[in-house]
Amino acid sequence: MSRVVTVRDAATTALLRNGADSGLEVLLLRRHASHVFGANAYVFPGGALDAEDGEADLRMRCHGGVELIEEAVGDNGFALAMAAIRECFEEAGLLVACTAQAEITSARRDALRLALNTQKASWAAIVREMDLRFNLDDLAFFAHWTTPAGPPKRYSTRFFAAAAPPGEARCDGLETTHVWWAPPAQAVAAHDRGEIELMTPTRATLESLAGYADADTALGALMDASTVRVP
Repeated sequence: MSRVVTVRDAATTALLRNGADSGLEVLLLRRHASHVFGANAYVFPGGALDAEDGEADLRMRCHGGVELIEEAVGDNGFALAMAAIRECFEEAGLLVACTAQAEITSARRDALRLALNTQKASWAAIVREMDLRFNLDDLAFFAHWTTPAGPPKRYSTRFFAAAAPPGEARCDGLETTHVWWAPPAQAVAAHDRGEIELMTPTRATLESLAGYADADTALGALMDASTVRVP
């Protein structure tokens, strides 16, 4: 008898920037080889929705974009946007669509990230310590993919895009093991040559992004609700 696999809500973010010589680049992280789902695949930072992602305190710290995100995403729209932001910090060490009001040293910020990744601190507690303020207008919701039926895991994943914030992305060594700011066409070509692993939604997103010359143009297109893809 086949096992029924529960579909979990999830969120992921394509972080975009302009490279010095290569035009548009998107952040890809290689998943750890120990993962039962997508081992060694290059992905955008992302993960499953946590129960606390929809907390009222987090919503109160938003000064823009909540209603638009909820209208675009639908059920759990705010919580999924918050999950996308949280996962960028967890997996890449980047604060996306938010600013820190508190003065936090880089060492303390790294310690908070490690505490989050090892489940020794909650996202809400970290948000309070850094005194984060969120602007969901900086996120573009552009796709919704659901993993096909069957094991090992299934996710109903909302795809967001955002401009990469200042600072360099760093893998956490736990879930991710390599960082690549990839020109989209180069990543697709590397996958087609068998050099890297890409899951179907990641490849499809990269293929779409390859048509844009720079981050601003790409984000402008993805902000257009008519581009939302629900396979």
